[in-house]
Amino acid sequence: MPQESELKTRVRQVWHAVWDDGDVDALDSLLADDFERTAHGSTHPLSAAEFKDAVRTTREAFPDLTTTVEDLIEQDGHLAIYWSSTGTHRNEFFGVPATNRQVNTYGSNFCTFTDGRLSKERVTWDPRQLLTALGITSLGDD
Repeated sequence: MPQESELKTRVRQVWHAVWDDGDVDALDSLLADDFERTAHGSTHPLSAAEFKDAVRTTREAFPDLTTTVEDLIEQDGHLAIYWSSTGTHRNEFFGVPATNRQVNTYGSNFCTFTDGRLSKERVTWDPRQLLTALGITSLGDD
């Protein structure tokens, strides 16, 4: 089995520290000064500070959140990540009161690295899947 690249190993370590342990400052070792994160449906890209706040908000709502990096594909300064997350909705999240439901969600990120630092991240996931798991909507609602 081939050894994982240094970049993949570093991303897995930071991902675990940030999403599973809530250590958002671990991002400082990975993100470029001009980092931008764009998510499907977002109106503007998030800066590093805004991304850290988004992680804190998510972890407050889902304090037992665990995420798994399922696959990483690296090519020419880019990294594609396929991930899954599981957590229990214990506190308000975007105005939705705690449901105490366990939810699973999946997504993918396309990351661009410049000089070994993550400069751009494009994230795709289906928030309807999360809302359905919370009992807010069904997948047939649009």
